[in-house]
Amino acid sequence: MTGTIAAEVDFAVIGAGLAGLATAVALQAGGASVTVFEARDRVGGRVLSAPESAGGAAGPPLVLDLGAQWVGPGQTEVLRWIRELRLHLIPCDVPGRAIWDLDGHIRSGRAAFPPLPPRALADLLAGGVRAGIMARRISPDAPWQARKAAVWDRVTVADWIGRYLRTPAGRAYAEILVRGNAAIEPRETSMLNLLFGLRSTGSVRNMVRAESFRLREGTEELARRLADRVRDQIRFANPVLAVVQDSEGVTVESADASVRCRRVAVCVPPPLARKLSYTPELPPARAGLLAGMGMAASVKFHTVYRRPFWRDQGLSGQAMSATETVALTYDNSPADTSGRGVLVGLVVADQARRLSGLDGARREREILASLGRLLGADAAAPDAIVIQDWQHEQWTQGCYAAFFPPGGWTSYGAAFRAPSERIHWAGTETTGEWNGYMEGALRSGKRAAAEMLAADAAHGPRPGER
Repeated sequence: MTGTIAAEVDFAVIGAGLAGLATAVALQAGGASVTVFEARDRVGGRVLSAPESAGGAAGPPLVLDLGAQWVGPGQTEVLRWIRELRLHLIPCDVPGRAIWDLDGHIRSGRAAFPPLPPRALADLLAGGVRAGIMARRISPDAPWQARKAAVWDRVTVADWIGRYLRTPAGRAYAEILVRGNAAIEPRETSMLNLLFGLRSTGSVRNMVRAESFRLREGTEELARRLADRVRDQIRFANPVLAVVQDSEGVTVESADASVRCRRVAVCVPPPLARKLSYTPELPPARAGLLAGMGMAASVKFHTVYRRPFWRDQGLSGQAMSATETVALTYDNSPADTSGRGVLVGLVVADQARRLSGLDGARREREILASLGRLLGADAAAPDAIVIQDWQHEQWTQGCYAAFFPPGGWTSYGAAFRAPSERIHWAGTETTGEWNGYMEGALRSGKRAAAEMLAADAAHGPRPGER
């Protein structure tokens, strides 16, 4: 044992991100006692907002989301909690032209369509239609069972793009979409995994509108208010070391305590889940799944200006690049009377990994230089910049989400959310609905709690109820 055994509880939850919090809240609502272990000194996991002072001294405090940020139609769980917790949505749509860099040449055009030659645009649209038809042929709950799953899981997204898109500009834009939506390189995953991601949003329309709104209070406030419902049950700065199962229950061990419970929900990213010690060992399929999944790579930043100068030029603040350090930017200006401008941007995949190897000053210089090339000299001279490198986060190790490499789904997909005896799994990576989104995390927690309560009821009376 690593610590003193605490009072016995019905269930334990490992991780106080959105998935863990949703699990704990649902378990408590079901009449169960619960203990939540959180390695950090805060809740939220991949949901994080910058300190209020981070945006500079001028005007009211800024809320700068450094992790998951956007919500959209069809995301029923996150929208329900936003209403219930009395948070406020801000529309993200900003009129104006977008900046496009597909080949090292900066162009402006409509935000909905890149300024491509007709042949390249037709090529891109045809590829999108083909991928959409393929995605409808898989089940979001069991993509490995699709008739062509084995074939699609062997083909990388990069190979598929190279085969079915004939124009360099069409291929460049398709690669931008993959990097921007998943923060991975097209060579790193299979076509089956991409199709699963498309299918998990429910429709192309849902995917397109997934970034329609942000929260005025910031998404970390969503996590804080959700945590308030189980605050007394959260053990902060208390990373779990081991999970020990036996015929009667589970012992969850940290450096400070050992908690005895009937079942446990592991709600941390797969690369962290695989570092826990499990007794007995996990089933081979679950162990293989955890061993094979890697985290995507992203660096997110906000730059703050006295005013949104890009709007004076008829620009929306949106930029997309296939060649720059900065892959994506959006207008994130506050909905207050200060008149300040804010750009939010992302460095993703290989560029994010490269940037992570630089010191803080060089990282900042590269981001600002890239912004200057995309949006002009004013963009390279903000009043303040806030950068979050998720690869440097000990208890996350990347962002947006973990992903399957080629062959992963057909090898280990059947275990992607199935319980391992008394261990249940939650997290945005474990859901067939809105996988990789905050919505997916919340839905996974609700599902895991229902599994645990049902299994507990089937097992018989709880301790002390005999």
